[in-house]
Amino acid sequence: MRGLLLSVGLIVTLAMAPAAVAPRQGHVQQFWPNGHLKSDATYTDDAYDGEVRTWYENGAPYELRHYRSGHEEGVQQSWTDAGVLYLNYEVRDGRRFGLVNASPCNAVGDRVEHRQTGGGRDVAAKEIAASDAAPAPADGSGLPYYDEATFTPQWSPVSHRVAPFSLPTQAGTSVSDETLRGHPYVASFIFTQCSAVCPLLVHQLTRVQAAIAGGDARIVSFSVTPDTDTPTVLAAFGRARGIDSRIWSLVSGPKRSIYQLARTSYFADDSRVGNAPDDETAFLHTEKLLLVDGEGHLRGVYNGTQPHAIDQLIADLARLAGRTYS
Repeated sequence: MRGLLLSVGLIVTLAMAPAAVAPRQGHVQQFWPNGHLKSDATYTDDAYDGEVRTWYENGAPYELRHYRSGHEEGVQQSWTDAGVLYLNYEVRDGRRFGLVNASPCNAVGDRVEHRQTGGGRDVAAKEIAASDAAPAPADGSGLPYYDEATFTPQWSPVSHRVAPFSLPTQAGTSVSDETLRGHPYVASFIFTQCSAVCPLLVHQLTRVQAAIAGGDARIVSFSVTPDTDTPTVLAAFGRARGIDSRIWSLVSGPKRSIYQLARTSYFADDSRVGNAPDDETAFLHTEKLLLVDGEGHLRGVYNGTQPHAIDQLIADLARLAGRTYS
């Protein structure tokens, strides 16, 4: 009798075991209750593999993602329900190039976080194919070019360059696009009375200064309050922080000129409120560091408050300079 009960118990247990869920394969679509398409994805063994798109319930595009065997590879984009692009980067050989929200994203690794959503607007199928097939930049650096404010990586040379300028520095001399020609450099935007982001930026840039000492690379920090940050004030600021004016230029000059450079040449403004290029009433402040090659092309964007981003910046400067920095 006891053996019979055990057998019955075993039968009941087996009957109650949940059925195995088959892994998702191929093309899968999901819909909102109102009938609008919610997601459109391709799976291989339950992992994203290929293009993945999602939409808001109102039908507006939400995300566009690209994967290979469950890992991000290619363009990744997100929009608000009003259609504003707020995330835009490309994963190439395990590295992100571009921006996440208003912050640069240059983390390096063979794996990146991936989310179980995807989707977007009717773009990028051809763009992704072109990106995947694009050769490495001709200068051998492996770094993309940037030519507009969304920092979409371009893998062939672009026409955009930093506009001509000539502005006074803390050393009583001038720095210009001409004096920087042939020198890869890091551009930043600070002000001496800043007590929030700027001290972090300056601290991290001192690491860059130490790494590039004796080489051709440079650092150029433009004051966003040049009316008070005169060359004399900048000189005192630099002395107090061990800034070497031979490597690192602290720049003053007409506010209109600096703001126009920041917004139309370096795309440094994070306000995203449609300011005119020379609008001096909307304060400009950013954690972005911009990497510029010796020909005036933008080649990198980094979060200057993040130590790992500075590590990558130093490595990328070395790529452009054709030497090793440590």
